[in-house]
Amino acid sequence: MENKQTLIAILLMLVVWMGFSILFPSQSQQENKVAQQQEISESSSPETPAASSAPVDRSVSGNVEFPLEASTEKGTFVVETPRLRLTLAQDSGRVLRTELKNYRQSLKDTENVVVLVDTLQRGTGTLGFGGTDGFRSLGGLSWSRHDRGDLRLSEGEEVSLVFTAETAEGLDLVKTLEIDADHYQINVTLRIANQGRAPLSGNLVFSHVQPWSDDMEGSRYEFVGPTTLTEEKKYQDKVKDLRDEEKKYSAPILWTGFEKKYFLTALIPVDDTITEAQVRYLSDMVVTSLFTGYQTLSPGDVREFSFKTYMGPKDFDILSAAGHRLSDAVDFGFFGFLARPLLHVLKFFYGFLHNYGLAIILLTVIIKLIFWPLTQKSYTSMKGMQKLQPQMQKLREKYKNDKQRLNVELMNLYKEHRVNPLGGCLPMLVQIPVFFALYKTLLISIELRHAPFFLWIADLSAKDPYYVTPLLMGASMFVQQKLTPSTMDPMQAKLFLAMPIVFTVLFLNFPAGLVLYWLVNNLLTIGQQYLIYRQKD
Repeated sequence: MENKQTLIAILLMLVVWMGFSILFPSQSQQENKVAQQQEISESSSPETPAASSAPVDRSVSGNVEFPLEASTEKGTFVVETPRLRLTLAQDSGRVLRTELKNYRQSLKDTENVVVLVDTLQRGTGTLGFGGTDGFRSLGGLSWSRHDRGDLRLSEGEEVSLVFTAETAEGLDLVKTLEIDADHYQINVTLRIANQGRAPLSGNLVFSHVQPWSDDMEGSRYEFVGPTTLTEEKKYQDKVKDLRDEEKKYSAPILWTGFEKKYFLTALIPVDDTITEAQVRYLSDMVVTSLFTGYQTLSPGDVREFSFKTYMGPKDFDILSAAGHRLSDAVDFGFFGFLARPLLHVLKFFYGFLHNYGLAIILLTVIIKLIFWPLTQKSYTSMKGMQKLQPQMQKLREKYKNDKQRLNVELMNLYKEHRVNPLGGCLPMLVQIPVFFALYKTLLISIELRHAPFFLWIADLSAKDPYYVTPLLMGASMFVQQKLTPSTMDPMQAKLFLAMPIVFTVLFLNFPAGLVLYWLVNNLLTIGQQYLIYRQKD
């Protein structure tokens, strides 16, 4: 019984240490538990349905023409909004380059903005249509755009880009891109009419392409790659796995796309025609596609299909406003229910402090005040246990051969002096979820990207370039341990003395915002310990 407090204290330290690996595992440890769908059967000769029949729900044919090629022979044009700068192909309306005007590549590179996707030199593009079977010719069509020239939109303005085409089989096509200057989404509509003499059948395909190189792969703390969200689960596929086989996901599909640490591109179905999402690796590109159910257009039939695309930051508020559960792209981890309100509070503080470093400090102080009574109880209990050490030692010597009697006498001693042997650790255990929630919030929030604090800390999302804050954090942990009452034996005490060194090494490359939080929390705890221990007995 006398060792329970020590064991729990060691357990708490291990929880903090192991939590980084358990709650935020490396990408090599994250196994995609994706149930593979049944083999897709080839469609040999589909039956000809009656005229104007409803779409037939059939498997996606394996005979796929992906809408990737985007010729620039007829030139390109630019659509610019306060948020986006899009370069499109004149003869297809496919997006060749997407730039985010409000985000810079790096702190040092203040001229160049973030390029989300760039396929100008690859002859490929996004927001194109393709198909299977009778619709395969859609992938290589040359479209006509009637309103030529670049466009510049101001706040509150919208524009519709209309492209038309026709196929040799008699399909008349109208593709419309609706761009709103106030948002990062583009609405895409395809109107397809069968003016031929024969029915045509197949699946329509809508794809996004992302050039890939292995140096893009994320670290253990972030995922970079294709992501698909269904109503049941979010699937993140490793590109190295896609080299061996493609991934397929069944409806209901909420969105599929490509995510980086701070940015997202996503294809979003807006009607019930989508039956499958596919993720492939083709020619050094990651291709994410939406497939409609098997369609049959009889002569005279007209049908319309709608999609959306999001191309922008992984800002939780912006994604939430966009709907379609795009905000699920911001992974707050196991304690997301705590992380989300913490982020809102942090942004609220920033609203009047105008410095995220100061906002982190204020948030840390508020959290410390909330847990002040629990921490007070914890250290008071530890102090009480320390005072009982001489009497506890006498009991251990007296009943060293009778463990059962020793535990009984120790319990009587605790009751007599109103000391709880677990009181020093259990209050700390309650705070661990908040710590991990705030840890994840500060690690992934785009708000901290390129956010300065003061002096040498110019980016709270990057490591301290001179390692000043991690070293101060380690020193504060050492002081905190020295002030903490202990009932440990010498071997256990040495183990705990090593923890500041371990955590200092761990935090050397952590974002400065995270280290700032832990440093301020340690300093506040040291102050609280000092106030407790200077009180007269």
